Amino acid sequence: MDTVKLLEALTAPYGNSGAEKPAADAAEKLLSAYGEVRRDNLGSVICSVSPANGGRHVLLDAHLDQIALIVTHIDERGFLAVEPCGGIDLRGILGSEVVVLAKGGALPGVVCTIPPHLQSEGEKENPKREDIRVDIGFGPEKAASLVRLGDRVMMKGRFSEIGDGYVSGPALDDRSGCAAVIEALELLKGKKLTCGLTAVFSSREETGGQGAMAAAFGTEPTEAIETDVSFGAAPDTAEGKTGEMKKGPMVGFSPVLDMDISAKLCALADRHGIPYQCEVMGRSTGTNADDMMRTRSGVRCGTTSIPLLFMHTVVEKVAVCDVQNTGRLLAAYVLEGSDAE
Repeated sequence: MDTVKLLEALTAPYGNSGAEKPAADAAEKLLSAYGEVRRDNLGSVICSVSPANGGRHVLLDAHLDQIALIVTHIDERGFLAVEPCGGIDLRGILGSEVVVLAKGGALPGVVCTIPPHLQSEGEKENPKREDIRVDIGFGPEKAASLVRLGDRVMMKGRFSEIGDGYVSGPALDDRSGCAAVIEALELLKGKKLTCGLTAVFSSREETGGQGAMAAAFGTEPTEAIETDVSFGAAPDTAEGKTGEMKKGPMVGFSPVLDMDISAKLCALADRHGIPYQCEVMGRSTGTNADDMMRTRSGVRCGTTSIPLLFMHTVVEKVAVCDVQNTGRLLAAYVLEGSDAE
């Protein structure tokens, strides 16, 4: 499997929270090689790889949605007022190219910015959400005929290979996690599984995790591994709070995670020669695991995270080998079971 091409295919379509259909269409085609695929009522893509038959049932989840802006108002000059739909960093979007997914098709636009020559000292501070506007180049009547309130505004980016074994682009949070799940399914293909296995590419993670919670409720796993991204080490990050690129998946340890699952993931990585690192969290994980574990009578959860730089921008960056090694660890977990050694 060509991991770079897989990542490019997964990140190419847009898919903001609650409007994931283009990304879900692409994901459905990719997952169809591994089992029966369907979508639930919240738009998550669910692939039934192996039936549970009342025994152990593993769910592998990664979220499909990406951050964006949502149109809230069209002002008297035709500029679009917007709000973040997910965790947009307003510091980095001024002057950026965007695409408005309007009723008549995709419209190019730019996020407005005041030239530094005209800014007062106060205006040089971080912008406020209510001050952000998008210019699509039309007056108010034409803009209103093309754009609906609630339309999504996507940050425009470009997928590219960079340096020695890295890729950069938008939506790697968390399409790289989706790629790792597909890598695992490819490794498991043709093997006789002794457990049930379901893969979910869930909706709405960036706005609350509703998709994963609904999918876990509907599929009834006994345990789940959430694969997401986490913070990669950079010159401006605190030591001990980030993961190193190219050193493998970050295995989560948290009071809300199942300790046996976390220990098993580490033991399997050691046994199979898979590089890994530990991610210790004092509270919840900030991933879909926090929501899946609360469904029905409870789901035992673990996490594997891919180190990522420049989160929630259009130049997110991951190491291809980290995606591959995450897939290897997920496949080993499915094959070996979940009881701690």
